[in-house]
Amino acid sequence: MLGLLTPTDPSWVEAAERDLDRLLSDHAHCELKAAQSALSLLARFAGEWGELTAPLVALAHEETEHFAEVTAQLAARGRSLTLPDTDAYVRQLRQAANQDRDGGAPPLLDRLLVSALIEARSCERFKLLSERLSDGSLRTFYRGLMASEARHFALFRDLAEARFGREARTRLEALAVREGRLSARLPLGPTVHG
Repeated sequence: MLGLLTPTDPSWVEAAERDLDRLLSDHAHCELKAAQSALSLLARFAGEWGELTAPLVALAHEETEHFAEVTAQLAARGRSLTLPDTDAYVRQLRQAANQDRDGGAPPLLDRLLVSALIEARSCERFKLLSERLSDGSLRTFYRGLMASEARHFALFRDLAEARFGREARTRLEALAVREGRLSARLPLGPTVHG
């Protein structure tokens, strides 16, 4: 799915469903981090490539809206946002991209492609939730978000290809191998990426 080489173990949904409040809180923080990441990309790279501005501003806005939607789901359950956990998956994926930084891919390319892979993994996980959760309203909620994550993956991939051409496709394939190894090692728990 979306360039991912290693599928999530479907039993992840069972782990997530055992603590939906924690899953929703983690998901809300993921949406905030995605908005911050889009803005960080703008701050760092829009000066050298202005074409990033419009799509990443729109993305940051959409991710912030998703944050509000997820926190509304928590509130409807009588819960509130907890403190964020460190996202080991994202941290390790960024480290994996940096393994061959010397003489390797440009930093912007890796930032775009790592973001694409994060969105792809979220999409895949939301698809599982939309198919397997017991709560029908949450299944519907995640089905809608799954489509958004697929669009976000395509946005980052397309930006990378527009700027870097064939190099982007080759690099995405290499990073997908690393992402697959990483995702296979993560524990299955009530977090979007864990």
